[in-house]
Amino acid sequence: MTKIISVTSGKGGVGKSTISAGVAAAFARRGKKTLIVELDLGLRGLDLMLGMENRIVYDLGDVLQGRCLPWDAVMQSEEIPRLWYLAAPSRTLLQFRFEDLVKCVNDLKEKFDIIILDTPAGLGISMMAVRDLSDYAVIVATPDPVCIRDGAKVAEMMEEMHFSDYGVMINRVSRAAVRKSSIHDLDDVIDGVGAPLIGVLTEDLALQNAQSRGLILPEDTRPSKVFLALSKRLEGIYVPLVIDRL
Repeated sequence: MTKIISVTSGKGGVGKSTISAGVAAAFARRGKKTLIVELDLGLRGLDLMLGMENRIVYDLGDVLQGRCLPWDAVMQSEEIPRLWYLAAPSRTLLQFRFEDLVKCVNDLKEKFDIIILDTPAGLGISMMAVRDLSDYAVIVATPDPVCIRDGAKVAEMMEEMHFSDYGVMINRVSRAAVRKSSIHDLDDVIDGVGAPLIGVLTEDLALQNAQSRGLILPEDTRPSKVFLALSKRLEGIYVPLVIDRL
């Protein structure tokens, strides 16, 4: 049975696409047929991270406006063969029916083991995708008070929708980030968001450089190991959390 995972947040710029790309690559490396659907309509970015920017013929906008079938817009990674990508439109769609998005994702479920929904920041499409499509939601938060407060709002809305399968992924953790904020340790983030901890990704220059060049880091790097562990936890496999001391 296909598992659909939404990667979401209350605040923009927290690294949802980084988490989406990393955990999708980890699932694919584990032998799972994995698709990333980019839902940030008009703000396409995963194509650059995945090195697919010059290969896009059709995108999600074409699917939602009936110009092609969902499978026609899906591209396979040349670097990781079990990884596929459905790009967001590069221009904002002025009008589309959310029901058509639901149908698109449900049609693609027949082809994949894992579907990652890289959602836009905020409480609109993201919460609708969680409510109508997702089996699990990853709330991405960074160790700063504004992000934590917005993440808590996302968790609160999920509870109001009676959606309880979610956890927090703390991203961009560093000593400098913690020193500059009022956050004392990662427990403050977990308690502030009000969600179970599912993973921690420390600031990593190699990861940033790789994604800016459209490359996926090798499996033996620290970020790849974090994403591998995260992919297993998302399938209910126990993997202990190992966190650098701050």
